[in-house]
Amino acid sequence: EEGVKYAENFNKDQAYLQQRKALVDTFCRHNAQNYDSSVRDKTVKPKVKLSSVKQAEGNHPAVLMCSAYEFYPEKIKVSWLRDGKLMTTDVTSTMEMANGN
Repeated sequence: EEGVKYAENFNKDQAYLQQRKALVDTFCRHNAQNYDSSVRDKTVKPKVKLSSVKQAEGNHPAVLMCSAYEFYPEKIKVSWLRDGKLMTTDVTSTMEMANGN
């Protein structure tokens, strides 16, 4: 209730509102752009885990699984190479799995 009273009083005070709106251009926008680029322009290399797992079904007794964690930005490319050549067959992938963060 007290917050509503403050909001009503602030909204009635035109001089206060104009002062706050001016701060948006002189302070907020500039700082928001700086903070945004300090986060958005950063990258974090993925932590990668390679493991051998048994298949429930299939022709192979085990398969290699590559997992990537804690990377930014969210788009990365994971490729399999055999003898230095890109593998395009016998390769499957999944979409990003949510980790709760």
